[in-house]
Amino acid sequence: MNDTYADCYALLASCFKHPDDEFVEAVEDGTLAVTVADYAERLAIDDIESPPGFDKPPREAYLRTFEAFDGEYAPPAESAYEDWWDGEQRGILSGPPASDMEQRYEALDAEVPAAYPADHISLLLEYASLLLEADNRAEYAAFHAAHFDWLPAFRERVEETAGSPFYHWAVQTLDRVTDAAADDLL
Repeated sequence: MNDTYADCYALLASCFKHPDDEFVEAVEDGTLAVTVADYAERLAIDDIESPPGFDKPPREAYLRTFEAFDGEYAPPAESAYEDWWDGEQRGILSGPPASDMEQRYEALDAEVPAAYPADHISLLLEYASLLLEADNRAEYAAFHAAHFDWLPAFRERVEETAGSPFYHWAVQTLDRVTDAAADDLL
């Protein structure tokens, strides 16, 4: 079960990265839908729907949803949802969750990709996937408790601000999978 959650987290991480041609093709040709259905079946998560296609160019949908391209948006990084600000001048996406993730990646001798803050949802999911692949359930449980509590607020923000059916599906699926993982693994 750990391996299936690990694979599912890695797949979900790809849903929150800048969409490249390979990812868009997987959405359009149904590969993503088939893979999601397989994971949902293996994890006995009944209420996961197939992902819709993009109704706008994928890059535009991503930018409008997550990067304030045009109007309100939903930052895909934990620091934006946590109550951490202490009155000092610094970026909104550089709070304690980002610092913690920088340290975690440094301990793995891995670099945080320049395109994302250290506490970007894709990086959190990839890190959680690594913990599960290593069968480190105790560390995964601590990580889940420390870094996934903001996901319902993120889902709500996407649902309130984004017009992309694909990203609505992505946050709803993320919410269902992380809830199921909490029930099964914690």
